[in-house]
Formats: sequence, C-alpha cells, structure tokens
Amino acid sequence: MTALYIDSLAVTVRTRPRLQPSAGLPHTHLRRQVADLVARQRGVPLVRMTVRQPADNDIADAGDFLVIQRALAALGPQEEDQTLYLVRSGPLLDPLLAPLAATAHSLGWRGDELGVSHLEEQGGTLLFGLLAWAVPQDAGATVVIVDDPAYVDPLTESPAYAAVSMRLRREGPLRVHAWGEGLPQGTDGRAYTHKFHGARACDAWLGLHAALSSGAIGRGETALLHTAGEEREGWVLVEAVEPDHVRLAGSRIEG
Repeated sequence: MTALYIDSLAVTVRTRPRLQPSAGLPHTHLRRQVADLVARQRGVPLVRMTVRQPADNDIADAGDFLVIQRALAALGPQEEDQTLYLVRSGPLLDPLLAPLAATAHSLGWRGDELGVSHLEEQGGTLLFGLLAWAVPQDAGATVVIVDDPAYVDPLTESPAYAAVSMRLRREGPLRVHAWGEGLPQGTDGRAYTHKFHGARACDAWLGLHAALSSGAIGRGETALLHTAGEEREGWVLVEAVEPDHVRLAGSRIEG
C-alpha cells in the first residue's frame, strides 16, 4: 500500500454565493426542471429550493467548474503527469456539462483525470481508501474536494461553498496515517493533538488549512479530521511531520 503524504494544500472559498428561488424561473428552464427533480428526491418543498447563480460574465462559473479551476490554480503549475481526482457531490448546475473535462481542457492538464461523485459528506474521508491503492509508487496525485452545490435548501443545508485541493506524494511534510468510516475509534492506536470537524466534505479540511496557516500545529503533532453528516461519519488522521514545509495557498470567489 502506498504511503500518502500531503505536499501542498490550498482552499478556494465562495464568499457571497447568490441564491435564487428556483420557483421564480420559468417551468421550461433547465435549472428549474433540475431543481424540481432535486427537491422531490430530497423531500423538500419546491418553493424552498434555491439555485446558485454563476458569477457575472464568467464562462467557467456558468459551466460549474470555476471553483475547481481556482483550487487547482492555487496549487501552482502542474509539475508532472499526475492523475487528477475530482471529488464532488451532485447534481451539477447544468447536467449537460462536464466540469471535470472542462477543467482539464481549460488548464491543459497533462495527466489522467478521474471523477468521484455522490459521496456527499464523506467525500473528504472515504477517498483515501481509493487513493491508498490507486496512487502508483513512482508518482503522486492531485485531489480536489468540492462542496459548492448548485441546488440548496437554505433551511436545512449549510454548504461551505468551497473547494480544497492537495498534492499527494510518497513522502512529504504532512502524512496521512489512517482513515475510516464511522466513529473515529480506529485511529491505529494513536492519540491526536488537534481535531477538526464538520458536517460537509470540506469543513474539516478548511479547519486544518487555517490551523496550519496560523502555525497552531507543531512538528510531530497529529490532527483528526472528523466528518459527521446526517447519516454517516468518517475520519482521517494526519501527522505534521514538517508543518512549516506544507505549501499553503488560498483564493476567494466573490459572488
């Protein structure tokens, strides 16, 4: 099994997302139709469903891949032909578009790309079970975890409107020690120094990024990232081997 280390960690946050009631759109509008389907699937009254509006005059945001594009750009230039893993929950703003393909094309991504969807709140934890055997020994991987939904019930949902990106390697300053589903009881016998938690895929990672940026995590300390959604829980345990050497970056999207 490949040892996983995080070399770079970046976040992109949408600061003031514009939400429009989908009921105000014409019945023939594609977004209205998708919003109605999403509402029925979630058991939400149609009048409560909102649609996130793209940033003005931004083709990438209209195609629902701006936050992914910004998160990857924050990591810096692609250094090798790594596989890009995009983890996000559906449905998309426009089901006829492909954000992963559009992102790879717009950035000129040289490696393969793999999309993983509908893990919901576990998108930031369960992924490492896949990466542990999928990442080759002689190469790393680039990962983007997205919580920027297009359809939201503001009474019951509190998304981060964010994306977390990272570069994984065989060695580096932040080691991914263990991960699992359910309550964080199987942390491989290790106590942890810090704990970051939340109900969505990006929440705990945003907390880790903030703590690393402020210098709150010291050398050799560990951090438990715990995600507890409505139905499932998951966790990841990381060790700060050399926290000062983690390359950190961030960006914001207004609107």
